[in-house]
Amino acid sequence: MIRFLLASLFVLVAGTASADEIKVLAAVGYKPILNELGPSYEKQSGHKVKIEYDSPSAITRRLAANEKFDLLITTQDAIEKLLGERKMIDDSLTVLAKVGVGVATRLQDPWPQVGNMEVLRRTLLKAHAVAYASPSAGGGFYPQLFQRLGVLSEVQRKSVTVVGGLAAQRVASNQADVALALSSEIVSVPGVRFAGAIPAPLQSYIVYAAVMGLQAGNSDAVMGLLAWLSNVELDPLLRSKGMEMP
Repeated sequence: MIRFLLASLFVLVAGTASADEIKVLAAVGYKPILNELGPSYEKQSGHKVKIEYDSPSAITRRLAANEKFDLLITTQDAIEKLLGERKMIDDSLTVLAKVGVGVATRLQDPWPQVGNMEVLRRTLLKAHAVAYASPSAGGGFYPQLFQRLGVLSEVQRKSVTVVGGLAAQRVASNQADVALALSSEIVSVPGVRFAGAIPAPLQSYIVYAAVMGLQAGNSDAVMGLLAWLSNVELDPLLRSKGMEMP
């Protein structure tokens, strides 16, 4: 089904006569999607997609240093803060997907139904070690979550805070038996179980968006890539990577 959808998108984006290289600055959290759609766009269009991944905060610093790009993919919040600064074509802003927080557990452990608030609370209390992104690395949501669940002090005593990596990898390496992270990050890590998303009342979503650079090279090629990434019929692919349509 995904192949059929991607093939149909070719009608929207093909047609440029010469091949160009498109420089994409992308948040690392969107890598699972771009791993699929970047190569498929290259194959269908003939253009080369050069993707450089970084954290949203690091991307913001790179843009402040006037780094040039053809297409930017990062959080919608980060892009909106840069509108009006003549770094991008503001009206090309396109929302791509959203992703919420999920739970990773070890494959050999029972599968907790973490969509239930009490089950999530018990899972955190029972865990020997809980991994999540450090507040200094964009993980400020997690202490707030633990506070709302009434387990802040208990979890902090056994926390494995992560800087510069994926929290779910700590479960894969047996440094933790539970990890909280974006669902898209969890499903990209082999050797762990995606137990599910946290309950909706506790959820916090990150919305990813894309925008063209003000000095983009071949604008037709870049807009073609943007159309390739934003088609509404890509929802099955997004869901397979832990994301969903906005």
